[in-house]
Amino acid sequence: MKRSAKQKLFAVVAVAAILAGGTLAAVTAGKGDHREKSGPLATAAGYLGVPSSELRHELQSGKSLAEIANSTSGKSSAGLSAALLASAKERLARAQANAPKRVAALLKRVEHPGGRLAAAGYLGLKPSQLTAEVRSGRTLAQIADATPGKSAAGLIEAIVAARKSVIDARVAAGSLTQAKANARIARLKDRVTAAVNRQRSAANHPRAKR
Repeated sequence: MKRSAKQKLFAVVAVAAILAGGTLAAVTAGKGDHREKSGPLATAAGYLGVPSSELRHELQSGKSLAEIANSTSGKSSAGLSAALLASAKERLARAQANAPKRVAALLKRVEHPGGRLAAAGYLGLKPSQLTAEVRSGRTLAQIADATPGKSAAGLIEAIVAARKSVIDARVAAGSLTQAKANARIARLKDRVTAAVNRQRSAANHPRAKR
């Protein structure tokens, strides 16, 4: 689940936990992150008119939110409950309003092959076979030149084309500007060429260190 979705869900879960008695864990969870500034702790502190840090200290001393609210002049547990529920409903309303856009983006998302998949496809190998070859210490260029009917130059073109399709798709989806896309494409062949000629041994392969 994405971070923003977690934040939206957090308010509802926290309110439910508070009403069930899990006050401290629910309200102070995620200490130090964005939720402290906009989540249930901030809402409760705002209603009570105290800093979030002071409210957390009160909770950690063993008091419940209801006890703190009822002992605060002009406040009550009922009023605090209403404030927390209103905040949760507002978060849900925002999540619901954004849902159509998120769903539409999800339906339009297309997964594109990465460089290693494009290389395997060009060479007629399974990704696992190509990985084994690379782990043995051979460069992608060496593997391509040793494959009948293939070449390092052809491999570079195949990977460049695959990565360019990913960039073009991001531009079409609106997640990347054309200017940035052009800058990336301009550097693409040099980067792919360097990667194809880079040697990786079993000793320095990331998955070899376990």
